[in-house]
Formats: sequence, structure tokens, C-alpha cells
Amino acid sequence: MKSKKFFNGKSAVITGAASGIGREFALNLAKYGCNLVISDINMEKLELLRKELEQFSIKVISVNCDVTKNSQVRNLAKISIKELEDIHFLFSNAGIATGGPFEDIAQAQWERTINVNLFGMYYVVKAFIPKLIEQSHGHIIVTASIAGSLGVGGLNPYNTSKFANAGFCESLYGEYSHKGIDVSVICPFPIRTNLIESVGFGISPEKLEGINVDVMQEALKIGKRHYWEEFTKKQGIYNGFAGGFPVERAVKRFIKKIKKKKLYIFERRYGRLMQFLQGLCPGLYRKLLKSFGKRHLELINEATEIALEYAKKQ
Repeated sequence: MKSKKFFNGKSAVITGAASGIGREFALNLAKYGCNLVISDINMEKLELLRKELEQFSIKVISVNCDVTKNSQVRNLAKISIKELEDIHFLFSNAGIATGGPFEDIAQAQWERTINVNLFGMYYVVKAFIPKLIEQSHGHIIVTASIAGSLGVGGLNPYNTSKFANAGFCESLYGEYSHKGIDVSVICPFPIRTNLIESVGFGISPEKLEGINVDVMQEALKIGKRHYWEEFTKKQGIYNGFAGGFPVERAVKRFIKKIKKKKLYIFERRYGRLMQFLQGLCPGLYRKLLKSFGKRHLELINEATEIALEYAKKQ
């Protein structure tokens, strides 16, 4: 069935819709005639998206929502149910990333990552599940990451939260699939989005001594920009990070697999390969973990040094 026919006249709620994957989902679904409630904490970008979506003959509502605030998520559900009546697709998409050597990542960075990526997802599904049960249909789609299937050194908080996303979705699928509620977990490899804007870097406090806070913030932007450019380069899985995939192409592939009600959704076959290697070739899988971890930590250290060098020159 063509996407236009499949989504036309249906309704979707998307968190983290102002940019990246969430924004692409909104644009594609609107083009296919799907009514939308879009939410984000960045209202400036969200309103720009809402205005862009007005060109399509759909209902579109924008809602300010911080997914770490349960009261705001419940309000999102209340507005969505009132405006859309049935909820056909629920996209729990909001997320952030944190990287760095494990010993340098502060507890506060851990807590924020878990609050957004794990509790944010929980609050969203918890708020909407009564409606999905009542209507006896619906599709929950959680944006996780390949980091929910593959542990990468230097991404410990992010990996932990994304593995939790995947486990949550498997459990949810087992519990609700017989009630007419489908569940999918999206696990992209690195693709070119603005995720880097929300990335937190763990840096040893000793390295920050004597550096002005404002200067360091600007320096981190430079370091993160270098990190993201290298991380998302189009490189092979064995000598790079399999990055560089355009978000527009990725989301089109995700949508095709959402229509097929796939549990695990990847934009590239590497994802399935990782799952097979875990069980069939554990020795090779461990080698990949070591290789990915080593290369990723080297990149993080390189980006950190670029940031510190800039800061010390100011």
C-alpha cells in the first residue's frame, strides 16, 4: 500500500518534533495527509515547523512539552485526545546524548540523559496507553539508536538509556500486541541531524581549571562540531562509524517499515548484522566492540583537546 493511502486521514503525535528525525517524520506524514500534534521544548523551531506544515490540508497542533515533566506530558495527551480523537501513531522521539570517558561523566549528566531518554519515553507511553487500549488500536514508535543494540565505548549513559528503550519496546510488544497495539523501536546508525546540539561531553574537572565558563561553552561548540563532522562522515563500519546517512532518506525508510509493523527498524542492514553477530559470532562481535570503542574514545579525546586548546587561547 502506498504511504499516501496508508496515512491519509489518520492521526499522529510526535515528541521532539522541532528538528532532526522528529521534524522529518512530521513533514512526511503531513505530506501523506496525516493529522498531527507536534511537541518540543524549543517552541521557536516548533512554530516554524507548524507554519511549514500549514501548506498541507491537515490539522496540526503545536504543544510546548518537556518530556521529563510528567505534568506537561499528561497535558500533551489531554490536548491530543481532544483535538485528534483517535491516536493512530505515537512517536516517542525526544532524546539527547552524552559522551566521554566513563570516569569523567558527571552524575548530573547521567541523570539528565536517563530522565530524557528513559523517563521521557515512559511518561509519554504511560499518558497515552489508556487511550490506545480504549480504542483497541494504535502504533507506538520509539526512537532509540543502534546504541540500543551495540555498546560503544565513550557513550555509556546514552548506551544505557537506548538499551533500555529497546527492552521497554520488546516488553511492551509482548504485552499489548494481542490488544491491537503495535510497537516499533527505531535504531538508526549515525545520521546527519542536529543531535549534536544536545550532546553533553564529560570532561575531567582538572582540565577546566582557570577557564571562563562562557569561553568554555563556546569552545565546546567547536569541539562538538569537529566530533559530529567526523562521527557522521560516510565511512565503512570497520574503519569508521557508518555515518553520513541523510536524515531525509532514513525517515522514508523508517516509514516503509512502520507500515509493515516491524518491531526493530533500521535504515541500513548493518543493524540486523549486529544482532546476528551477537548470537552467531560472539568472538567477532567482541572485536567490533573493542574497535568501535577505541576509535570512538580517540575521536572524543581529539574533540576535547580541540575545545581546550581554543579555550586556553582566549
